[in-house]
Amino acid sequence: MCLPFNISCGFCKNCEKGLTGFCLTANPGTAGAAYGFAGMGPYSGGQAEYLRVPFADFNCLLLPPDAEEKENDYVILSDILPTSYHTTVLAGVEPGDSVVIYGAGPVGLMAAMFANLKGASKVMVVDSHPDRLRLAEQLGAIPIDDSDGGAVDRVLELTGGEGADRGCECVGDQCGCKDHEVPNLTMNNLVKSVGATGGIGVVGVFVAEDPGSPDDLMKEGKLAFDFGSFWMKGQRIATGQANVKAYNRKLRDLIQAGHLEPSRIVSHELPLGKAPEGYEHFDARDDGWTKVVLKTAA
Repeated sequence: MCLPFNISCGFCKNCEKGLTGFCLTANPGTAGAAYGFAGMGPYSGGQAEYLRVPFADFNCLLLPPDAEEKENDYVILSDILPTSYHTTVLAGVEPGDSVVIYGAGPVGLMAAMFANLKGASKVMVVDSHPDRLRLAEQLGAIPIDDSDGGAVDRVLELTGGEGADRGCECVGDQCGCKDHEVPNLTMNNLVKSVGATGGIGVVGVFVAEDPGSPDDLMKEGKLAFDFGSFWMKGQRIATGQANVKAYNRKLRDLIQAGHLEPSRIVSHELPLGKAPEGYEHFDARDDGWTKVVLKTAA
């Protein structure tokens, strides 16, 4: 079986509407609970040999007979796969849309998969890491290198000056520019890259406060956002954690049917004891370290 990264009761007002990322029961006083996520309840992280599962009857998803054979596909159902699908839902991606995705990490790469699966006419992925951009191209997207800060111009060029129909933010407030954090960079670039009346889906993490941020506004969870352009263009933004239980059953079935292979982005398998090493490489954006799967029995 597979479990969502967020914890939901299944019977509160939000859960009954399918908004399981914002459960009102599992973390009293806050909408939403998760394993090992700051501010999301007293729950330890899920990367362990054993895991205590609250509301297990609701949260557990039974996997099909090929679970062992496709383990590296199904394990991604816990978080990254539903999150990447969620950003395309929030953005409103429909057949024929042009889509720009900021961030070629695991979420952005799989968002590109889903945009293509949904019939997007053009999928553009923006990043500054060559290895990730190569993988985006292998997944059928147009890679755009933003090392020189010219991504917006390139998107406009590829869309006849109109901008993309939909945009996906898959980076978060720790996005960087020449090794410096610029928390508002991707959000403002999306406003510029997406056309008038377009939709923007934000699943990159923006926390309520980040005392360690080098940006004074972000220390308080705030951004210098280009709201004037956003308003004048009539765009809309939807945000938030993925409601994993709303998606994971259908995504599981797509994997079983052979229509979806998220393990294509897995670059490394490590035993659980080497998790710190994996995090170190991933955090440093070392070449080729795209997605790590930890194995408790490895």
